[in-house]
Amino acid sequence: MKITYLGHSGTVVELTESILVFDYYKGSVPPWPVGKKVYVFVSHVHFDHYNPEIFCWERQVSDITYILSDDILEDSVPVDCRSRVRFVGARKTVQIDEMTIKTLRSTDEGVAFFVQAEGKCIYHAGDLHWWHWKEEGAIFNEMMRRKYQGEIKKLSKETIDLAFLPADPRQEEAYVWGMAYFLEQVEVKRVCPIHLWGQYDVCRQLKEEACLEAYQDRIVLVTREGEVFEWED
Repeated sequence: MKITYLGHSGTVVELTESILVFDYYKGSVPPWPVGKKVYVFVSHVHFDHYNPEIFCWERQVSDITYILSDDILEDSVPVDCRSRVRFVGARKTVQIDEMTIKTLRSTDEGVAFFVQAEGKCIYHAGDLHWWHWKEEGAIFNEMMRRKYQGEIKKLSKETIDLAFLPADPRQEEAYVWGMAYFLEQVEVKRVCPIHLWGQYDVCRQLKEEACLEAYQDRIVLVTREGEVFEWED
């Protein structure tokens, strides 16, 4: 498994026979390997997760499929790409080729993706996160907590090879709550922080959090856009 961190929540996962791209918003994608299928996932319509430039890739890749959250309007998809698009809603299971995709309901917009492909399980949260904002007050924040924990418990029996989880620095001390809860509930081999807004010191800060002490060897230390990580297991 090889991953390229594109920036913010954008990532590329390269497997033996396929390429999975999640929430491209900016950055440079690696050269497309010849002969591999490409699957492009978009968790929701927000500008920092969805860039219509992805539809230009259809000219470069002969076998490409787009899996888009159904809050994205079909009118935003070029007509000549629509046959390659599959829209998915929350809490659905779909089969595309040899890949199984399950979705969770986001605590913001759209969906999170749980993908089983080539013997690997990959999770991309999108904006499914424990959003806690001091200015919103107790009622809103309690609702966010309950919704987030309820969705994550649906994965409690899974073993995930790679999870992309938000660590949003705008949340101040609450930035780590969602990741800590996820790791307490779900067996995860590796975690790649996302939704970083370019503040890579957050990743180093995660390495110092007491609530993540038991999981330090699983957290990928992202330091820049375009960084590549590779594992053989």
